[in-house]
Amino acid sequence: MTTTRWTSAAFVAAGLAFLMFPVLRPWPDETTATTGLALAFASDRWVIAHLSGILGLGLLAPALLGLRTLLAGTAGAAVSTWALVTAWAGAGLSSLYFGAEIFGIRTLAEAALPTSDAGTMLTRVEALRTQPWAVTLFGAGLFLLAAAGVLAAAAVMRAGAARGSWARWAGLPLALGLFLLLPQFYGGPEIRMAHGVLVAVGCVLLAVAVRPLGAAARDLRTR
Repeated sequence: MTTTRWTSAAFVAAGLAFLMFPVLRPWPDETTATTGLALAFASDRWVIAHLSGILGLGLLAPALLGLRTLLAGTAGAAVSTWALVTAWAGAGLSSLYFGAEIFGIRTLAEAALPTSDAGTMLTRVEALRTQPWAVTLFGAGLFLLAAAGVLAAAAVMRAGAARGSWARWAGLPLALGLFLLLPQFYGGPEIRMAHGVLVAVGCVLLAVAVRPLGAAARDLRTR
């Protein structure tokens, strides 16, 4: 498989995984301690949705690695390297929190179901989510992912390959989606799903753009 093809495939897969996270995730009322809340936290959907989120984060790095390879020799090459580095670091830090959400919260929910003690479960879930180290690393990871999106968009815009083409702007939707990763967590299901659509569209747009970007970059290198 050529660099163009696997880069496109990585972007598409990342976009679909990001979209599957809010679509598959259960959306119970998390302000009230109920058995239904515990069942949602203990469900397979909870696990699969969060694994999809981790997969989306993890696929950003190989997708941006392919983009960096395609932009080699252009004005955007150096910037694309920084986009790759920040995406890799950001995905790693953010995934730690996702792991706690998957297994930590599910374990608490499974322990609460036999006793119907959803109140204690909710208190412990809140403590897990607000643990200082967890919040700090998660915030740092999301900040790095936002930076990666901006850097990737800048790399595409700076690459002479994209000048005069729609592909010049192809990185902007994904940059916006990654920039909004942190604030969207404070929104309701509709906002979270809309954000998933935004990131998916941004990834697919870059997947389509890599072919003209790569072709034009090769032309620049042979001049």
